[in-house]
Amino acid sequence: MGTRSLTHVVDNNDTLLTLYRQYDGYLTGHGLDHAEFLQGISIVNGISGDADKKANGMGCLSAQLIAHLKDGVGNIYVYPPDSKDCWEEFTYYIYNEKIGEGVKIKVKDAHNKTLFNGTPGEFINKLNK
Repeated sequence: MGTRSLTHVVDNNDTLLTLYRQYDGYLTGHGLDHAEFLQGISIVNGISGDADKKANGMGCLSAQLIAHLKDGVGNIYVYPPDSKDCWEEFTYYIYNEKIGEGVKIKVKDAHNKTLFNGTPGEFINKLNK
């Protein structure tokens, strides 16, 4: 049996993208995948100079996230924005508070209890303790 999860990419309180992951949705699986990918990425408004580790808004980040996670048939699916009640054990929220800064990750369990809310680096540090 898989550990199901949902990921919502949020921009100004609007969900742009919801991903469903069929298996490996736990913190040290899907959560770590998110944190390692997102660590050091900053959200910008317009592209100039070096585009490494940047996303031109949360829509750009959403596309980059799909490209990073999807490697074949199954497991990762795009669901309607704000989907819920998909037998998920974990729900991840990827959001940005200010242009020019990095993204943050919030994780809730199946009972809507917040397990983590912070930067990708802080998430990785928490898992390594």
